[in-house]
Amino acid sequence: MKIVFLILLFANILFAESVKVYLYTPEINTNNFKSLKISFDAYLSAYGNYELQPFSDKETFEKYLKKKSSIAILSSWHYREIAQKYNLEAMLVAKRKGSITDRKILVGQKNTLLKGVVTSAYDLEYTHELLNAITKNNSKELSILRVPKEIDALMSVGFGMSRFALVSKDSYTLLQHINPVLSKNLKIYYESEPEYRMFLASNEIDKEDNRVVTIFKNMELSDSGKNILNMLGIDKLVFFNTANLEDAGDTK
Repeated sequence: MKIVFLILLFANILFAESVKVYLYTPEINTNNFKSLKISFDAYLSAYGNYELQPFSDKETFEKYLKKKSSIAILSSWHYREIAQKYNLEAMLVAKRKGSITDRKILVGQKNTLLKGVVTSAYDLEYTHELLNAITKNNSKELSILRVPKEIDALMSVGFGMSRFALVSKDSYTLLQHINPVLSKNLKIYYESEPEYRMFLASNEIDKEDNRVVTIFKNMELSDSGKNILNMLGIDKLVFFNTANLEDAGDTK
């Protein structure tokens, strides 16, 4: 009888459904998903039966959010759009270089008219929305060319392969440090208001979700966790609370 019980227990553990962490953000290029998932799953497996489920399109991602206790990593832009619909609550916010916010900018060669090709590493819908928002709907003469990374978008402008690049201000600051000669001929034409970086959110807070929060909060403490954070382009994930909604500054 004891042997049967142990067999059933082992089978239950073996075939138990894993806890999925859903990820969709237009700021991460889909080419990275395979290595990102491998690294995530290896890290999460040390804490239990967890698995990353990344998505390349918004619609499919949202279908899975209809499930109870959904845990998701998503951009603040997308979070604002769907938080109420799916009863999402942000629990952690990404932090980079001491800040939980970032700005998006449109960079181009000096003395350039607002038309021609703009390079972007973001998905098309997000790129269109950003361009319309920061240019006050004056981006009709711009055509979009997607590139793998933000640094590629900036380099294409620097070498004259495109007129503009839509990137984070972080990436532009990085270019100024690593290639001041190239960046000296560039100019910021438009700049967004500060936006929160990506969120870890859930639509039902329970013990399982709180455990996942702790797992992600502690990512910065291990080499494997740091590697994942680096792939996401951030330094750490920190607690997010309602006070942050009123104060776009730093949080511990």
